[in-house]
Amino acid sequence: MKRSKIDIINATVESYLKRRRYQEYDEFRKTDRNRSVTSEEMTLNEMAETGTSTKNSIIFSTIINDVVAANQAYQRFKDWINSIKNDDIKQQLKFMLYPVFCHLYLDIIYAGNLQAAIEFFKTYQKDFAADTEKNFLEELSNVFSVQDVEIRPLASAFRNRKYKVNMSDEAYIALQKYLGKHGHVIIMQIINIHIAIVRKISDYADENKTYNSSKWGSIGINGHTEQVSGTGIDREMRELQEAIRLLKNNPHKPLRILKVNNSTENASCARMTHNMDKIAVGFSSNEIRIWAMGDNVLMRPKLRSRSVILAPSITSSNQLSEENFEIEEAGSIILRGHTDVVHDLRFVCESQVLLSVSSDNDMRAWRTDDYTCSTIYSGHNYPIWCMDTSLFDLHIATGSHDRTAKLWSLDRKFPLRVFAGHFMDVNSVKFHPNARYIATGSADKSLRLWNKDDGKLLRSYVGAQSTIYSLVFSPDGRYLASAGEDKSVMIWDLATDALLNELKGHQATVMQLDWSPDGQFIASGSSDGVVRIWSTKTFVKTTSSGSSGPVSDTEIPTVQEFATSSSAILSLQFNPKTNSPICIVSS
Repeated sequence: MKRSKIDIINATVESYLKRRRYQEYDEFRKTDRNRSVTSEEMTLNEMAETGTSTKNSIIFSTIINDVVAANQAYQRFKDWINSIKNDDIKQQLKFMLYPVFCHLYLDIIYAGNLQAAIEFFKTYQKDFAADTEKNFLEELSNVFSVQDVEIRPLASAFRNRKYKVNMSDEAYIALQKYLGKHGHVIIMQIINIHIAIVRKISDYADENKTYNSSKWGSIGINGHTEQVSGTGIDREMRELQEAIRLLKNNPHKPLRILKVNNSTENASCARMTHNMDKIAVGFSSNEIRIWAMGDNVLMRPKLRSRSVILAPSITSSNQLSEENFEIEEAGSIILRGHTDVVHDLRFVCESQVLLSVSSDNDMRAWRTDDYTCSTIYSGHNYPIWCMDTSLFDLHIATGSHDRTAKLWSLDRKFPLRVFAGHFMDVNSVKFHPNARYIATGSADKSLRLWNKDDGKLLRSYVGAQSTIYSLVFSPDGRYLASAGEDKSVMIWDLATDALLNELKGHQATVMQLDWSPDGQFIASGSSDGVVRIWSTKTFVKTTSSGSSGPVSDTEIPTVQEFATSSSAILSLQFNPKTNSPICIVSS
Protein backbone atom coordinates (compact mmCIF):
# COMPACT_ATOMS: atom_id res chain seq x y z
CA MET A 1 0.00 0.00 0.00
CA LYS A 2 1.94 2.97 -1.29
CA ARG A 3 1.00 6.40 -0.02
CA SER A 4 2.31 9.82 -0.92
CA LYS A 5 4.28 11.85 1.59
CA ILE A 6 1.51 14.46 1.72
CA ASP A 7 -1.08 11.81 2.65
CA ILE A 8 1.16 10.41 5.38
CA ILE A 9 1.88 13.87 6.82
CA ASN A 10 -1.80 14.88 6.74
CA ALA A 11 -2.92 11.65 8.39
CA THR A 12 -0.25 11.94 11.10
CA VAL A 13 -1.13 15.56 11.93
CA GLU A 14 -4.84 14.77 11.94
CA SER A 15 -4.33 11.78 14.24
CA TYR A 16 -2.24 13.90 16.58
CA LEU A 17 -4.85 16.66 16.74
CA LYS A 18 -7.66 14.18 17.43
CA ARG A 19 -5.72 12.56 20.25
CA ARG A 20 -5.05 15.98 21.76
CA ARG A 21 -8.75 16.87 21.51
CA TYR A 22 -8.02 19.94 19.38
CA GLN A 23 -10.85 19.20 16.97
CA GLU A 24 -13.62 21.80 16.71
CA TYR A 25 -16.68 19.94 17.92
CA ASP A 26 -19.28 22.69 17.66
CA GLU A 27 -19.48 22.35 13.89
CA PHE A 28 -20.73 18.80 14.36
CA ARG A 29 -23.59 19.83 16.62
CA LYS A 30 -26.98 19.37 14.95
CA THR A 31 -29.88 21.42 16.29
CA ASP A 32 -32.38 19.02 14.83
CA ARG A 33 -30.80 15.92 16.38
CA ASN A 34 -33.16 13.57 18.17
CA ARG A 35 -33.41 14.31 21.85
CA SER A 36 -32.06 11.61 24.15
CA VAL A 37 -34.69 9.48 25.89
CA THR A 38 -34.24 8.46 29.51
CA SER A 39 -35.19 5.06 30.88
CA GLU A 40 -38.02 6.68 32.89
CA GLU A 41 -39.45 8.30 29.74
CA MET A 42 -39.25 5.02 27.85
CA THR A 43 -41.13 3.24 30.64
CA LEU A 44 -43.80 5.93 30.88
CA ASN A 45 -44.26 5.93 27.10
CA GLU A 46 -44.64 2.16 27.10
CA MET A 47 -47.13 2.23 29.98
CA ALA A 48 -49.12 5.03 28.34
CA GLU A 49 -49.19 3.21 25.05
CA THR A 50 -50.41 0.03 26.74
CA GLY A 51 -53.08 1.89 28.70
CA THR A 52 -54.48 3.86 25.77
CA SER A 53 -54.64 0.79 23.57
CA THR A 54 -57.04 -1.03 25.94
CA LYS A 55 -60.34 -1.59 24.20
CA ASN A 56 -63.21 0.62 25.41
CA SER A 57 -61.00 2.21 28.09
CA ILE A 58 -62.27 5.46 29.62
CA ILE A 59 -60.08 8.09 31.25
CA PHE A 60 -61.62 10.61 33.65
CA SER A 61 -61.20 12.18 37.05
CA THR A 62 -61.80 10.12 40.15
CA ILE A 63 -63.40 13.08 41.93
CA ILE A 64 -67.19 13.21 41.85
CA ASN A 65 -68.45 16.78 41.64
CA ASP A 66 -72.01 16.00 40.52
CA VAL A 67 -73.55 14.43 43.65
CA VAL A 68 -77.03 14.31 42.11
CA ALA A 69 -75.71 12.28 39.17
CA ALA A 70 -73.94 9.94 41.59
CA ASN A 71 -77.17 9.40 43.53
CA GLN A 72 -79.17 8.74 40.40
CA ALA A 73 -76.56 6.35 38.99
CA TYR A 74 -76.46 4.33 42.20
CA GLN A 75 -80.25 4.24 42.51
CA ARG A 76 -80.65 3.13 38.87
CA PHE A 77 -78.03 0.42 39.39
CA LYS A 78 -79.81 -0.78 42.54
CA ASP A 79 -83.25 -0.79 40.87
CA TRP A 80 -81.92 -2.82 37.95
CA ILE A 81 -80.49 -5.49 40.26
CA ASN A 82 -83.76 -5.73 42.19
CA SER A 83 -85.72 -6.12 38.94
CA ILE A 84 -83.85 -9.29 37.91
CA LYS A 85 -86.16 -12.30 38.04
CA ASN A 86 -83.49 -14.99 38.46
CA ASP A 87 -82.88 -15.05 42.22
CA ASP A 88 -79.42 -16.63 41.91
CA ILE A 89 -78.17 -13.95 39.54
CA LYS A 90 -79.86 -11.22 41.58
CA GLN A 91 -78.12 -12.39 44.76
CA GLN A 92 -74.73 -12.47 43.07
CA LEU A 93 -75.15 -8.95 41.67
CA LYS A 94 -76.35 -7.61 45.04
CA PHE A 95 -72.83 -8.23 46.35
CA MET A 96 -71.75 -5.43 43.97
CA LEU A 97 -73.88 -2.82 45.75
CA TYR A 98 -71.88 -2.79 48.99
CA PRO A 99 -68.43 -1.88 47.55
CA VAL A 100 -70.01 0.54 45.04
CA PHE A 101 -71.88 2.29 47.87
CA CYS A 102 -68.79 2.57 50.10
CA HIS A 103 -66.54 3.92 47.36
CA LEU A 104 -69.19 6.36 46.16
CA TYR A 105 -69.35 7.74 49.70
CA LEU A 106 -65.54 8.06 49.83
CA ASP A 107 -65.44 9.69 46.39
CA ILE A 108 -67.91 12.33 47.52
CA ILE A 109 -65.78 12.89 50.65
CA TYR A 110 -62.67 13.28 48.46
CA ALA A 111 -64.57 15.86 46.40
CA GLY A 112 -65.12 17.93 49.54
CA ASN A 113 -68.93 17.57 49.65
CA LEU A 114 -69.24 16.46 53.28
CA GLN A 115 -72.92 17.29 53.74
CA ALA A 116 -73.90 15.52 50.51
CA ALA A 117 -71.82 12.51 51.55
CA ILE A 118 -73.60 12.29 54.91
CA GLU A 119 -77.02 12.45 53.25
CA PHE A 120 -76.02 9.77 50.72
CA PHE A 121 -74.74 7.55 53.55
CA LYS A 122 -77.94 7.85 55.61
CA THR A 123 -80.17 7.21 52.58
CA TYR A 124 -78.70 3.82 51.63
CA GLN A 125 -77.04 2.60 54.86
CA LYS A 126 -80.08 0.50 55.79
CA ASP A 127 -79.65 -1.69 52.66
CA PHE A 128 -76.73 -3.55 54.27
CA ALA A 129 -77.63 -5.73 57.25
CA ALA A 130 -74.79 -8.29 57.40
CA ASP A 131 -72.62 -8.11 60.53
CA THR A 132 -69.37 -7.60 58.62
CA GLU A 133 -71.00 -4.86 56.56
CA LYS A 134 -72.42 -3.12 59.62
CA ASN A 135 -69.08 -3.15 61.42
CA PHE A 136 -67.27 -1.46 58.56
CA LEU A 137 -70.10 1.00 57.91
CA GLU A 138 -69.83 2.07 61.52
CA GLU A 139 -66.13 2.77 60.91
CA LEU A 140 -66.99 4.55 57.67
CA SER A 141 -69.58 6.77 59.39
CA ASN A 142 -66.71 8.46 61.25
CA VAL A 143 -64.79 9.30 58.09
CA PHE A 144 -65.37 12.93 57.13
CA SER A 145 -62.14 13.89 55.30
CA VAL A 146 -59.24 12.53 53.29
CA GLN A 147 -57.10 12.65 56.42
CA ASP A 148 -59.59 10.42 58.23
CA VAL A 149 -59.17 7.79 55.51
CA GLU A 150 -55.39 7.86 55.86
CA ILE A 151 -55.28 7.57 59.66
CA ARG A 152 -57.90 4.81 59.94
CA PRO A 153 -56.37 1.44 58.99
CA LEU A 154 -59.63 -0.20 57.95
CA ALA A 155 -60.74 2.69 55.76
CA SER A 156 -57.28 3.05 54.23
CA ALA A 157 -57.04 -0.67 53.49
CA PHE A 158 -60.51 -0.69 51.94
CA ARG A 159 -59.62 2.26 49.71
CA ASN A 160 -56.29 0.83 48.54
CA ARG A 161 -57.36 -2.80 48.16
CA LYS A 162 -59.70 -4.20 45.55
CA TYR A 163 -62.94 -5.69 46.80
CA LYS A 164 -63.34 -9.23 45.44
CA VAL A 165 -66.76 -10.30 44.16
CA ASN A 166 -67.36 -13.88 42.97
CA MET A 167 -69.68 -14.02 39.99
CA SER A 168 -70.97 -16.68 37.63
CA ASP A 169 -70.62 -16.41 33.91
CA GLU A 170 -74.31 -15.59 33.44
CA ALA A 171 -74.31 -12.88 36.09
CA TYR A 172 -71.19 -11.34 34.61
CA ILE A 173 -72.76 -11.23 31.14
CA ALA A 174 -75.88 -9.58 32.55
CA LEU A 175 -73.78 -6.96 34.34
CA GLN A 176 -71.77 -6.31 31.22
CA LYS A 177 -74.91 -5.79 29.13
CA TYR A 178 -76.38 -3.37 31.68
CA LEU A 179 -73.21 -1.29 31.88
CA GLY A 180 -72.98 -1.26 28.10
CA LYS A 181 -76.49 0.19 27.71
CA HIS A 182 -77.29 2.10 30.90
CA GLY A 183 -74.12 2.17 32.96
CA HIS A 184 -72.99 5.57 34.23
CA VAL A 185 -69.33 6.51 34.02
CA ILE A 186 -69.21 6.91 37.82
CA ILE A 187 -70.29 3.31 38.43
CA MET A 188 -68.00 1.95 35.72
CA GLN A 189 -65.07 3.82 37.23
CA ILE A 190 -65.60 2.33 40.67
CA ILE A 191 -65.97 -1.20 39.28
CA ASN A 192 -62.81 -0.95 37.17
CA ILE A 193 -60.64 0.66 39.83
CA HIS A 194 -61.84 -0.74 43.13
CA ILE A 195 -63.57 -4.07 42.44
CA ALA A 196 -62.07 -7.38 41.27
CA ILE A 197 -64.69 -9.61 39.68
CA VAL A 198 -63.69 -13.24 40.01
CA ARG A 199 -65.63 -14.82 37.19
CA LYS A 200 -66.69 -18.45 37.16
CA ILE A 201 -66.80 -19.82 33.60
CA SER A 202 -69.61 -22.34 33.83
CA ASP A 203 -71.20 -25.21 31.96
CA TYR A 204 -74.98 -25.69 32.00
CA ALA A 205 -76.32 -29.17 32.68
CA ASP A 206 -80.05 -28.54 32.47
CA GLU A 207 -82.72 -25.92 32.03
CA ASN A 208 -82.10 -24.54 35.53
CA LYS A 209 -78.45 -23.86 34.53
CA THR A 210 -76.81 -25.87 37.26
CA TYR A 211 -73.12 -24.94 37.33
CA ASN A 212 -70.70 -27.83 36.87
CA SER A 213 -67.42 -25.97 36.34
CA SER A 214 -65.19 -24.74 39.15
CA LYS A 215 -62.87 -22.69 36.96
CA TRP A 216 -62.52 -19.11 38.11
CA GLY A 217 -60.67 -16.13 36.64
CA SER A 218 -60.30 -12.44 37.50
CA ILE A 219 -61.60 -10.06 34.86
CA GLY A 220 -62.59 -6.43 34.57
CA ILE A 221 -65.65 -4.92 32.94
CA ASN A 222 -63.65 -3.05 30.31
CA GLY A 223 -62.03 -6.27 29.10
CA HIS A 224 -58.61 -6.20 30.75
CA THR A 225 -57.65 -8.48 33.61
CA GLU A 226 -57.93 -7.07 37.10
CA GLN A 227 -56.02 -8.61 40.00
CA VAL A 228 -56.73 -8.12 43.68
CA SER A 229 -54.48 -5.33 44.85
CA GLY A 230 -52.82 -4.95 48.20
CA THR A 231 -51.99 -1.91 50.29
CA GLY A 232 -50.63 1.31 48.85
CA ILE A 233 -47.09 0.04 49.38
CA ASP A 234 -47.93 -3.20 47.59
CA ARG A 235 -49.34 -1.26 44.67
CA GLU A 236 -46.17 0.87 44.41
CA MET A 237 -44.05 -2.28 44.46
CA ARG A 238 -46.09 -3.82 41.66
CA GLU A 239 -45.77 -0.65 39.61
CA LEU A 240 -42.01 -0.70 40.16
CA GLN A 241 -41.82 -4.36 39.14
CA GLU A 242 -43.85 -3.59 36.03
CA ALA A 243 -41.51 -0.72 35.17
CA ILE A 244 -38.52 -3.04 35.56
CA ARG A 245 -40.20 -5.63 33.36
CA LEU A 246 -40.86 -3.03 30.68
CA LEU A 247 -37.25 -1.92 30.78
CA LYS A 248 -35.98 -5.48 30.47
CA ASN A 249 -38.29 -6.19 27.55
CA ASN A 250 -37.55 -2.87 25.87
CA PRO A 251 -35.51 -3.35 22.68
CA HIS A 252 -33.45 -0.29 23.59
CA LYS A 253 -30.92 0.03 26.38
CA PRO A 254 -30.94 3.06 28.70
CA LEU A 255 -27.67 5.02 28.71
CA ARG A 256 -26.06 6.20 31.93
CA ILE A 257 -23.97 9.34 31.42
CA LEU A 258 -21.23 10.41 33.85
CA LYS A 259 -19.78 13.88 33.31
CA VAL A 260 -16.37 15.11 34.47
CA ASN A 261 -16.93 18.74 35.53
CA ASN A 262 -14.69 21.57 36.67
CA SER A 263 -11.48 19.88 35.55
CA THR A 264 -8.41 22.13 35.58
CA GLU A 265 -7.27 20.72 32.23
CA ASN A 266 -9.06 18.88 29.44
CA ALA A 267 -9.81 15.26 30.25
CA SER A 268 -8.36 12.85 27.68
CA CYS A 269 -9.52 9.37 28.75
CA ALA A 270 -11.48 7.56 31.47
CA ARG A 271 -12.20 4.08 32.80
CA MET A 272 -14.36 2.43 35.46
CA THR A 273 -13.56 -0.59 37.59
CA HIS A 274 -15.27 -3.91 36.79
CA ASN A 275 -17.59 -3.59 39.81
CA MET A 276 -18.30 0.07 39.00
CA ASP A 277 -17.13 1.44 42.38
CA LYS A 278 -14.31 3.71 41.12
CA ILE A 279 -13.64 5.87 38.10
CA ALA A 280 -10.22 7.00 36.85
CA VAL A 281 -9.76 9.92 34.46
CA GLY A 282 -6.57 10.92 32.61
CA PHE A 283 -5.89 14.55 31.75
CA SER A 284 -3.85 16.62 29.32
CA SER A 285 -2.06 18.03 32.37
CA ASN A 286 -0.32 14.62 32.76
CA GLU A 287 -2.39 13.80 35.88
CA ILE A 288 -4.71 10.93 36.70
CA ARG A 289 -7.61 11.41 39.07
CA ILE A 290 -9.58 8.68 40.82
CA TRP A 291 -13.08 9.14 42.26
CA ALA A 292 -15.21 6.76 44.28
CA MET A 293 -18.68 5.96 42.95
CA GLY A 294 -21.88 5.90 44.99
CA ASP A 295 -21.41 5.82 48.75
CA ASN A 296 -17.80 4.63 48.57
CA VAL A 297 -15.05 6.82 50.04
CA LEU A 298 -11.38 6.77 49.05
CA MET A 299 -9.29 6.41 52.19
CA ARG A 300 -5.73 7.47 52.90
CA PRO A 301 -3.46 4.51 52.08
CA LYS A 302 -2.00 2.16 54.65
CA LEU A 303 0.88 -0.29 54.45
CA ARG A 304 -0.35 -3.80 53.70
CA SER A 305 0.78 -7.03 52.11
CA ARG A 306 0.39 -7.19 48.33
CA SER A 307 -0.89 -10.12 46.33
CA VAL A 308 -0.18 -8.73 42.83
CA ILE A 309 3.37 -9.28 41.61
CA LEU A 310 4.69 -6.44 39.47
CA ALA A 311 8.06 -5.80 37.90
CA PRO A 312 10.71 -4.36 40.28
CA SER A 313 9.27 -1.27 41.94
CA ILE A 314 10.69 2.19 41.39
CA THR A 315 9.94 3.10 45.02
CA SER A 316 10.84 1.46 48.27
CA SER A 317 8.38 -1.26 49.26
CA ASN A 318 8.42 -0.43 52.97
CA GLN A 319 7.48 3.23 52.85
CA LEU A 320 4.80 5.32 51.21
CA SER A 321 5.75 8.06 48.79
CA GLU A 322 3.31 10.98 48.95
CA GLU A 323 5.09 13.00 46.25
CA ASN A 324 3.23 11.34 43.37
CA PHE A 325 -0.31 11.46 44.76
CA GLU A 326 -2.57 13.97 46.48
CA ILE A 327 -5.96 13.69 48.18
CA GLU A 328 -8.23 16.61 47.32
CA GLU A 329 -10.79 18.02 49.72
CA ALA A 330 -13.50 16.84 47.33
CA GLY A 331 -12.33 13.26 47.90
CA SER A 332 -10.50 12.51 44.66
CA ILE A 333 -7.00 11.05 44.43
CA ILE A 334 -4.53 12.78 42.09
CA LEU A 335 -1.74 10.59 40.67
CA ARG A 336 1.33 12.31 39.23
CA GLY A 337 4.19 10.74 37.34
CA HIS A 338 3.56 10.98 33.60
CA THR A 339 5.23 13.87 31.81
CA ASP A 340 2.77 14.14 28.92
CA VAL A 341 -0.88 13.55 28.02
CA VAL A 342 -2.46 10.36 29.44
CA HIS A 343 -4.24 8.56 26.56
CA ASP A 344 -5.70 5.33 28.00
CA LEU A 345 -6.39 3.58 31.33
CA ARG A 346 -7.23 0.06 32.53
CA PHE A 347 -8.00 -1.42 35.95
CA VAL A 348 -6.51 -4.92 36.32
CA CYS A 349 -6.12 -7.67 38.91
CA GLU A 350 -9.55 -7.08 40.48
CA SER A 351 -8.92 -3.32 40.46
CA GLN A 352 -5.81 -3.59 42.64
CA VAL A 353 -3.71 -2.04 39.88
CA LEU A 354 -4.37 0.84 37.49
CA LEU A 355 -2.45 0.89 34.20
CA SER A 356 -1.94 4.08 32.20
CA VAL A 357 -0.27 4.95 28.89
CA SER A 358 0.91 8.35 27.79
CA SER A 359 2.58 10.47 25.14
CA ASP A 360 5.74 10.20 27.26
CA ASN A 361 6.21 6.73 25.62
CA ASP A 362 5.71 4.84 28.90
CA MET A 363 3.12 2.60 30.54
CA ARG A 364 2.81 2.92 34.31
CA ALA A 365 1.33 0.63 36.96
CA TRP A 366 -0.30 2.32 39.97
CA ARG A 367 -1.29 0.34 43.04
CA THR A 368 -4.75 1.37 44.23
CA ASP A 369 -4.04 0.40 47.84
CA ASP A 370 -1.41 3.12 48.37
CA TYR A 371 -1.65 5.12 45.10
CA THR A 372 2.03 4.75 44.32
CA CYS A 373 3.51 4.23 40.87
CA SER A 374 5.14 0.86 41.35
CA THR A 375 6.51 0.18 37.88
CA ILE A 376 7.30 1.98 34.62
CA TYR A 377 7.19 -0.16 31.47
CA SER A 378 9.38 1.27 28.70
CA GLY A 379 9.63 -0.11 25.19
CA HIS A 380 7.90 2.19 22.76
CA ASN A 381 9.83 4.98 21.04
CA TYR A 382 6.87 7.27 20.48
CA PRO A 383 3.57 8.15 22.21
CA ILE A 384 1.33 5.24 23.25
CA TRP A 385 -2.24 5.81 22.07
CA CYS A 386 -4.15 2.77 23.33
CA MET A 387 -4.08 -0.39 25.41
CA ASP A 388 -6.12 -3.50 26.27
CA THR A 389 -5.93 -6.41 28.71
CA SER A 390 -6.44 -10.11 28.05
CA LEU A 391 -8.60 -12.64 29.85
CA PHE A 392 -7.74 -12.77 33.58
CA ASP A 393 -5.40 -9.76 33.01
CA LEU A 394 -2.48 -12.06 32.17
CA HIS A 395 -1.21 -9.85 29.35
CA ILE A 396 -1.44 -6.24 28.20
CA ALA A 397 -1.27 -4.97 24.62
CA THR A 398 -0.37 -1.40 23.64
CA GLY A 399 -0.54 0.51 20.35
CA SER A 400 1.74 3.41 19.50
CA HIS A 401 2.71 6.19 17.13
CA ASP A 402 5.79 4.09 16.34
CA ARG A 403 3.49 1.92 14.11
CA THR A 404 3.76 -1.14 16.35
CA ALA A 405 1.71 -2.97 18.96
CA LYS A 406 3.49 -4.63 21.86
CA LEU A 407 2.65 -7.40 24.30
CA TRP A 408 3.44 -7.07 28.03
CA SER A 409 3.10 -8.93 31.31
CA LEU A 410 2.97 -7.18 34.67
CA ASP A 411 6.00 -8.99 36.09
CA ARG A 412 8.39 -7.83 33.32
CA LYS A 413 9.36 -4.26 32.49
CA PHE A 414 10.17 -4.97 28.83
CA PRO A 415 7.75 -6.08 26.08
CA LEU A 416 7.35 -9.81 25.43
CA ARG A 417 6.52 -9.44 21.75
CA VAL A 418 6.35 -6.80 19.02
CA PHE A 419 3.68 -6.79 16.31
CA ALA A 420 5.10 -4.83 13.38
CA GLY A 421 3.60 -4.35 9.94
CA HIS A 422 1.36 -1.29 9.96
CA PHE A 423 2.50 1.68 7.88
CA MET A 424 1.13 4.29 10.27
CA ASP A 425 -0.02 4.78 13.89
CA VAL A 426 -1.66 1.88 15.72
CA ASN A 427 -4.70 3.66 17.19
CA SER A 428 -6.56 0.69 18.64
CA VAL A 429 -5.67 -2.73 20.01
CA LYS A 430 -8.03 -5.44 21.27
CA PHE A 431 -7.65 -8.98 22.66
CA HIS A 432 -9.83 -11.76 21.30
CA PRO A 433 -12.13 -13.25 24.02
CA ASN A 434 -10.04 -16.45 24.01
CA ALA A 435 -6.87 -14.35 24.55
CA ARG A 436 -5.03 -16.15 21.71
CA TYR A 437 -5.33 -13.38 19.15
CA ILE A 438 -4.84 -9.62 19.03
CA ALA A 439 -6.54 -7.22 16.62
CA THR A 440 -5.00 -3.85 15.70
CA GLY A 441 -6.50 -0.88 13.87
CA SER A 442 -4.34 1.76 12.25
CA ALA A 443 -4.27 5.13 10.55
CA ASP A 444 -3.21 3.26 7.40
CA LYS A 445 -6.89 2.21 7.03
CA SER A 446 -6.13 -1.45 7.69
CA LEU A 447 -7.26 -3.91 10.33
CA ARG A 448 -4.96 -6.79 11.28
CA LEU A 449 -5.33 -9.99 13.30
CA TRP A 450 -2.20 -11.40 15.01
CA ASN A 451 -1.30 -14.60 16.83
CA LYS A 452 -0.42 -13.57 20.37
CA ASP A 453 1.94 -16.48 21.01
CA ASP A 454 4.28 -16.17 18.02
CA GLY A 455 3.54 -12.67 16.75
CA LYS A 456 2.59 -13.83 13.25
CA LEU A 457 0.13 -11.92 11.11
CA LEU A 458 -2.91 -14.12 10.49
CA ARG A 459 -5.25 -11.86 8.51
CA SER A 460 -5.45 -8.35 7.15
CA TYR A 461 -8.79 -6.65 6.53
CA VAL A 462 -8.81 -3.80 4.02
CA GLY A 463 -12.07 -2.01 3.47
CA ALA A 464 -12.18 0.95 5.79
CA GLN A 465 -12.20 4.29 3.98
CA SER A 466 -10.14 6.14 6.59
CA THR A 467 -8.32 5.93 9.92
CA ILE A 468 -9.49 3.28 12.41
CA TYR A 469 -9.83 4.47 15.99
CA SER A 470 -11.71 1.72 17.82
CA LEU A 471 -12.14 -2.07 17.81
CA VAL A 472 -14.25 -4.58 19.73
CA PHE A 473 -14.87 -8.33 19.47
CA SER A 474 -18.27 -9.92 19.96
CA PRO A 475 -18.49 -11.89 23.24
CA ASP A 476 -18.52 -15.22 21.35
CA GLY A 477 -15.43 -14.19 19.35
CA ARG A 478 -17.06 -14.69 15.94
CA TYR A 479 -17.18 -11.07 14.87
CA LEU A 480 -15.02 -7.97 15.03
CA ALA A 481 -16.37 -4.43 14.89
CA SER A 482 -14.21 -1.51 13.77
CA ALA A 483 -14.93 2.20 13.55
CA GLY A 484 -13.15 5.41 12.77
CA GLU A 485 -13.03 8.51 10.66
CA ASP A 486 -15.43 7.25 7.98
CA LYS A 487 -18.26 7.69 10.55
CA SER A 488 -19.48 4.09 10.24
CA VAL A 489 -19.20 0.86 12.24
CA MET A 490 -18.03 -2.16 10.23
CA ILE A 491 -18.81 -5.72 11.36
CA TRP A 492 -16.35 -8.37 10.13
CA ASP A 493 -17.05 -12.11 10.09
CA LEU A 494 -13.84 -13.79 11.29
CA ALA A 495 -14.85 -17.18 9.87
CA THR A 496 -15.21 -15.93 6.28
CA ASP A 497 -13.03 -12.78 6.48
CA ALA A 498 -15.96 -10.93 4.89
CA LEU A 499 -17.56 -7.61 5.76
CA LEU A 500 -20.84 -8.68 7.37
CA ASN A 501 -22.49 -5.30 7.75
CA GLU A 502 -21.79 -1.58 7.84
CA LEU A 503 -23.70 0.51 10.38
CA LYS A 504 -24.14 4.10 9.21
CA GLY A 505 -25.70 7.05 10.96
CA HIS A 506 -23.00 8.95 12.84
CA GLN A 507 -22.18 12.44 11.61
CA ALA A 508 -18.64 12.54 13.01
CA THR A 509 -15.63 10.32 13.64
CA VAL A 510 -16.46 7.27 15.76
CA MET A 511 -13.93 7.14 18.62
CA GLN A 512 -15.50 4.60 21.03
CA LEU A 513 -16.97 1.10 20.63
CA ASP A 514 -18.19 -1.63 22.95
CA TRP A 515 -20.21 -4.85 22.58
CA SER A 516 -22.71 -5.83 25.28
CA PRO A 517 -21.90 -8.96 27.34
CA ASP A 518 -25.02 -10.74 26.03
CA GLY A 519 -24.02 -9.98 22.44
CA GLN A 520 -27.29 -8.21 21.63
CA PHE A 521 -26.10 -4.60 21.37
CA ILE A 522 -23.21 -2.51 20.07
CA ALA A 523 -22.57 0.95 21.51
CA SER A 524 -20.68 3.54 19.48
CA GLY A 525 -19.64 7.08 20.43
CA SER A 526 -18.56 9.81 18.03
CA SER A 527 -16.48 12.96 18.43
CA ASP A 528 -19.58 15.18 18.34
CA GLY A 529 -20.80 13.69 21.63
CA VAL A 530 -23.43 11.35 20.15
CA VAL A 531 -23.89 7.76 21.37
CA ARG A 532 -25.80 5.23 19.28
CA ILE A 533 -26.99 1.82 20.50
CA TRP A 534 -27.33 -0.76 17.70
CA SER A 535 -29.26 -4.00 18.02
CA THR A 536 -27.34 -6.94 16.56
CA LYS A 537 -30.47 -9.09 16.19
CA THR A 538 -31.04 -7.78 12.68
CA PHE A 539 -27.68 -8.88 11.31
CA VAL A 540 -26.39 -11.53 13.75
CA LYS A 541 -28.76 -14.43 14.49
CA THR A 542 -28.20 -16.15 17.84
CA THR A 543 -29.63 -19.65 18.25
CA SER A 544 -30.71 -21.39 21.44
CA SER A 545 -27.50 -23.39 21.42
CA GLY A 546 -25.47 -20.21 21.68
CA SER A 547 -24.04 -20.30 18.17
CA SER A 548 -24.57 -17.34 15.90
CA GLY A 549 -24.53 -16.50 12.22
CA PRO A 550 -25.24 -13.67 9.81
CA VAL A 551 -28.71 -12.79 8.59
CA SER A 552 -29.87 -10.73 5.65
CA ASP A 553 -27.93 -7.49 5.39
CA THR A 554 -30.92 -5.76 3.86
CA GLU A 555 -32.48 -5.32 7.28
CA ILE A 556 -31.79 -2.09 9.13
CA PRO A 557 -30.51 -2.51 12.73
CA THR A 558 -32.60 -1.09 15.55
CA VAL A 559 -30.94 2.11 16.73
CA GLN A 560 -31.28 4.40 19.71
CA GLU A 561 -29.46 7.72 19.70
CA PHE A 562 -28.35 9.84 22.66
CA ALA A 563 -26.99 13.37 22.33
CA THR A 564 -24.71 13.85 25.36
CA SER A 565 -24.09 17.55 24.55
CA SER A 566 -20.45 17.01 25.46
CA SER A 567 -17.21 18.10 23.86
CA ALA A 568 -15.69 14.61 24.12
CA ILE A 569 -16.65 11.04 24.97
CA LEU A 570 -13.88 9.69 27.20
CA SER A 571 -15.16 6.15 27.64
CA LEU A 572 -18.05 3.96 26.52
CA GLN A 573 -18.48 0.54 28.11
CA PHE A 574 -21.29 -1.84 29.06
CA ASN A 575 -21.93 -2.62 32.70
CA PRO A 576 -21.24 -6.38 33.00
CA LYS A 577 -23.93 -6.73 35.69
CA THR A 578 -26.84 -4.79 34.16
CA ASN A 579 -25.86 -5.10 30.49
CA SER A 580 -26.53 -1.37 30.05
CA PRO A 581 -24.05 1.14 28.55
CA ILE A 582 -22.19 3.71 30.63
CA CYS A 583 -20.73 6.77 28.96
CA ILE A 584 -18.13 9.05 30.57
CA VAL A 585 -17.93 12.52 29.04
CA SER A 586 -16.10 15.76 29.77
CA SER A 587 -17.79 19.11 30.23
